[in-house]
Amino acid sequence: MKFAYYPGCSARSTCAELNDATHLVASKLGLDLVQLEMATCTGARELRAIDPAGFYALNVRILALAESHGLPLMTICNTCTLNVLDAHAAFVSDPELAASVNARLAEENLHYSGRTKISHFLWVLHEDIGKQRLREQVVNPLSGLTVAAFYGCHITRPPGRYGFVDSRNNRALELLAEILGCLPIEYSGRTECCGFHTAAHDERVAIKMTGQHVLAAKAGGATAMVTPCPLCHTVLDSFQPEMEKDIDQKLDMPVLHLPQLVGLALGLSPEQLKIDRHMVPAGVLDSYAATAPTGLK
Repeated sequence: MKFAYYPGCSARSTCAELNDATHLVASKLGLDLVQLEMATCTGARELRAIDPAGFYALNVRILALAESHGLPLMTICNTCTLNVLDAHAAFVSDPELAASVNARLAEENLHYSGRTKISHFLWVLHEDIGKQRLREQVVNPLSGLTVAAFYGCHITRPPGRYGFVDSRNNRALELLAEILGCLPIEYSGRTECCGFHTAAHDERVAIKMTGQHVLAAKAGGATAMVTPCPLCHTVLDSFQPEMEKDIDQKLDMPVLHLPQLVGLALGLSPEQLKIDRHMVPAGVLDSYAATAPTGLK
């Protein structure tokens, strides 16, 4: 199973452990990832607001690179996923925009025909790997680990863009967690904004937004959170010291990238998955390292 692989910016810098974990898990699952070496940033959401033409050209260029390989595109960032989906939708529905973008791409001998299928790693696990195959690969069930799935907003909205019948009640992460042996908990805020993009304008508001999600997960009985987005991970993990000052209590909520949670169940160690790069220590996993039949050390 082969994909053009687009990790985005964060997974190659501030969240480099996500990129590493993705490659390790992909190897375990038989996924062949072809790196798009010449791909650039998608421009987050901010570029679209200030330079729509540049936004579409930048994102369609990524799709054209994938199309040049004749491969579907796999992403691991919610915002990147939304951006390329938005660009693709605009491209195929607006012939004038498509012609303008392709004129710019022609300067690099690139062309986009609108054929690239876009899939986030979360969907690849569900739609391409499938429940049965993933279940067969689990050698270290994470039995008893209570996890709070945090989707964020860019992977579930707007409704219809991702094919979900009800974007706010999507349970793809919870279903995966159960396959891995975890106990997914119910809590509020799982599909709300993480606050990452708000931080550029008002960090205090962003910290409050993020803190509400971590507190809700903790109140719901979670011992760890899992997210499919490096931007969500950045604030859920790194803002916790500031959250704790605001509420005058310890949170100690480890936040895992989706491939890290999957990797643990597939027998990879916390060291291999570089969980020690996170701000919040993941000591909650020590008991799994001590009792796992295949060993997590």
